[in-house]
Amino acid sequence: MSKNRHTIEHLKVACRHVQELMAVGVTENYAIRTLELLSDFYAKLILEGPAAPHHVSQVPRAQWSLAAKKLLAENPDAKPRDHFRVEHGTPRRGFARMVLKLYEQGDLSEQAMRRLVDRYWKLAVIILDEDAVLARVARSMVYERPEERWHAAGIVFGDVDQSISN
Repeated sequence: MSKNRHTIEHLKVACRHVQELMAVGVTENYAIRTLELLSDFYAKLILEGPAAPHHVSQVPRAQWSLAAKKLLAENPDAKPRDHFRVEHGTPRRGFARMVLKLYEQGDLSEQAMRRLVDRYWKLAVIILDEDAVLARVARSMVYERPEERWHAAGIVFGDVDQSISN
C-alpha cells in the first residue's frame, strides 16, 4: 500500500491538528482545512475512486443531474470548466466536522468512516446554473441525506431520454 493512501491514523492526526490550532486561537475556517481534504480523499478511496482531485469524468452518469445530462447530450464537446461542477452532497466542511465529532467521541474507526461515507458522502455533476441556485439555497447546509440538499435547490436527477447512457 502506498504510504500516501490515507488511513484512520492520518485522519486522527488531522483531527488533533484541528483541536490544537483552535486551542491557540486559530479559527475553525483555517484549522479544519487539512481535515477537509484528507477526509474527502479518504471517502473517495473507500468507494474505490482515485485519490486525484474530483473531475466530472470520474462521476458516473447516474449521478449527473438531469440538466447536466441534457446539456452534455446537446453539446457533447462542452468543456467541464465552462459548464459543469462536481458537487458534494454533504459539504466538505460539514463532512469534516462529522469526522472530527467521531474523533472527539473516541469512535473514529474504519467501520465508522464506512458508515459515514455510505450515508453522507456522495458526488454529483451539476451545471453552473444549478450551482448558483445551490449557493443561494443550501450551500453549506448539511441535510440528513445528500439528495435532500439537492432537492432543496431544485436539482433533479434522472434520465433525459434513452439515448443517454448511464
